Amino acid sequence: MPDAFLDSSVVIGLLFRNAGERAACLKAIPEDAARVGSRYVQFEIARGFLRSLILLHNASFEYPSFSALHQAAHSGQRRFKPYEMQTWMGAFDDYFAALEAEDGAPDPDQQLNEFRAKLWSWIRRGWRKLQADFVPLNAIGCREDLPPPLRRSDQRVDQLLPLLECGNPAACRLQAFVDDPRASKTALAVGLDRLPEKQKDSETIRRIDALRELLAVSAGTEFTGSHCHRAGDGLIAIEMPVGHLVVTKNRKHFEPITPLLGKPFAIALPARSTQAPDS
Repeated sequence: MPDAFLDSSVVIGLLFRNAGERAACLKAIPEDAARVGSRYVQFEIARGFLRSLILLHNASFEYPSFSALHQAAHSGQRRFKPYEMQTWMGAFDDYFAALEAEDGAPDPDQQLNEFRAKLWSWIRRGWRKLQADFVPLNAIGCREDLPPPLRRSDQRVDQLLPLLECGNPAACRLQAFVDDPRASKTALAVGLDRLPEKQKDSETIRRIDALRELLAVSAGTEFTGSHCHRAGDGLIAIEMPVGHLVVTKNRKHFEPITPLLGKPFAIALPARSTQAPDS
């Protein structure tokens, strides 16, 4: 039975999303397989999904009602931040799913406060489980001292991630990971570049460029920290140990990546409902 190496999309589904999403992710994980979580994936979740969820929590203080916040999530600058908007819409889906499960109609005057309280509960509980629920792995050498999300005196939430230290060889060991050995990273960059043009979306192009930049910088030399994030799924697939199975919801990008590395993958299909199948 291979261990299951979980990418960020599946970890988010298991820890932060509604019962339907959790069930869909669990279905893709082989029964009795150990669930392996990478420190790199944790950092990716913190600087992406969790940061968007924290922004939604804090934005809730800027609107007079739940309906006003809900409307704002669909408009304005959100349209130019698709990942952030997707995270916000998912949080609203999870909230409505929770209301359905609790079989309770919210008081319109209290709905904004109730939504904010659920967001904080999901942020706090999800972060705790992110640290505890998976077999740890850190072959990339990501930071081990990520601070937890904290609520300030004004009830807003902060998580002070060391993003400015990404790329600093004194704080980040990614270049040593890239250098030892370089063959798999080079093969991935070359293989992705040879994909048909219709398969090379903007994210894949950024991944190719980031891998090339990382390969051009030797260990011990400072590099552009954003290249780490842009290489993303490629680094996750490279970090996965031989004999493991990467489990992801992101077929579009892992389907071309994993064959280039000779590694297997399993896809968690989209949930058909926010409720678990047996509910």
